Amino acid sequence: MKDNKKRLKNFLLITPALTTEAPTNLGMLASVLKEEGFSVFTAVNTFKHPLFMDDYVSVVKNNKIDIVGISMLTIQVLEVYALIKTLKNLGCVVIVGGAHATDVPEEPLRFGADIVVRGEGEETLRELCKYWREEIKLSDINGITFYDQDNKVISTPSRCRVNISKLPQPDFEIFQQDLFKTDEGLLKGFHRIYTSRGCPGRCTFCDWSVFGQGVQFDEIPTVMKEIQRRVKEYGITSFTIADDCFTTNQKRVEKFCEEIVKINPPVIWRCVSRASLVNEEMLRTMKEAGCHSIGFGLESGDQDTLIRIKKGVKLEHNQKSPKLATAVGLQVFGCLMTGFPWEKPENVENTIKLVRELWDAVYLFQISGALTPFPGTAIYQEFADQYGFKEYWLKPEFQLRGDQTYQNSTNPYKTSTFYQRNLFDDTYIQEEIFFTYSREYKEKVTELVFTIGLHNLESLYPKNKLKRQGIMFLSKISWVVYKYFPNLEKKIFGRILHPRAGKRSKVEGLRDRKRGFVKNKKDVTIRTRIKNTNPNV
Repeated sequence: MKDNKKRLKNFLLITPALTTEAPTNLGMLASVLKEEGFSVFTAVNTFKHPLFMDDYVSVVKNNKIDIVGISMLTIQVLEVYALIKTLKNLGCVVIVGGAHATDVPEEPLRFGADIVVRGEGEETLRELCKYWREEIKLSDINGITFYDQDNKVISTPSRCRVNISKLPQPDFEIFQQDLFKTDEGLLKGFHRIYTSRGCPGRCTFCDWSVFGQGVQFDEIPTVMKEIQRRVKEYGITSFTIADDCFTTNQKRVEKFCEEIVKINPPVIWRCVSRASLVNEEMLRTMKEAGCHSIGFGLESGDQDTLIRIKKGVKLEHNQKSPKLATAVGLQVFGCLMTGFPWEKPENVENTIKLVRELWDAVYLFQISGALTPFPGTAIYQEFADQYGFKEYWLKPEFQLRGDQTYQNSTNPYKTSTFYQRNLFDDTYIQEEIFFTYSREYKEKVTELVFTIGLHNLESLYPKNKLKRQGIMFLSKISWVVYKYFPNLEKKIFGRILHPRAGKRSKVEGLRDRKRGFVKNKKDVTIRTRIKNTNPNV
């Protein structure tokens, strides 16, 4: 065992969920690993080049990988667990992290993982490197869960919040850049800048287990240095401030704006905020410093719903802030949610009223927002037993149940209808995936869907009335078909419109068979999928 630890030197970082962007979290971990003397390799599953089980196996064998780190998402755990089994058969040490692993840390151990990293991973990974060099004991590392020699689960104390100003900047050289390059030459993911971690909110639908509650700020000079580096090395001049809530501290926002205008060549940027944490002066300062758009997590136009989800925002904030942002010249995006199990049609009606009130203030409303009860959320804890979806992620029929069903799939036509892709994805509500709803409630949600769709089409195609009318006409046909024959459109167009029709993975084929996860004697080919649903993308 001692000699085995000394030879560990090649580390593979995996993002198994399909993405369009270079994952910044892997870049951060890679920087730590390189500082600790490891050779770092990556396997990032992208829509441009989806990865299969054989691809992961090839990377492991060709690079003589010793340790594999996997970032887990709830929407695809069965596929990840199949991947872990294959990696273990290849002799790899497997560690997992991310929100799902933090929420249910003992679960990945049962499916073969060696170590589960809970919460923020950088400093934990640094100490794990010391463990692999036999400098410290595994039990001395905070923030991990593992089996001891007696097969007993050990969960060490949670780690204190990381001082992000002391962390190395993300290493983007680990990525194959062609996978993330747009036709215009932009590198998706390289534009994301984090100036803080965490959120001041306590929303019951949000899983904040990784970064905890409260906000940790990076130092402004450090942020500016990183922005300038990416401008110089990658030619990026348009950035997304990826903080959960950029405007938490007004004085810090002002300092950020003072400094970012000094970047050469000049850059533009965008961010997200809570509607209660902006004012006209702040928004104007941001606009003058190059901010061109802002997204607000409005969630609802119903005050009772805002209170029950513990949004910490009053309806008047949701009504006022988008208008203020538009008035100073910012492009505004709005996020709305629906499908809360306690809601009545009148609650949804109030959200429809908010959409109409903000018709000219909001450029686009996000087209996903049906409630998904992820395991780390208060809503999951409150309703899982009542509605019978406890540990739903371990059931085959719940795989890929994320924020937006069609964006998690390489074949969106198979998993959603035309109107859900173009107006608003209400799949979980209409099909009662997690909760049950009255007929009147679902009809009111349909009204919300078409209201949001009409608004967004007017914003997207202001001079093309014919196109707007065409999309709405097809959406109405799609809705009628879906109402009476829920699977007809998906069955037909999922087969004839998918660009890779007939080239499905084995897992996709198994899902079609009785919607069951059937074990194959051979390695199961894995394909995973997800797309960032940030309203500013």
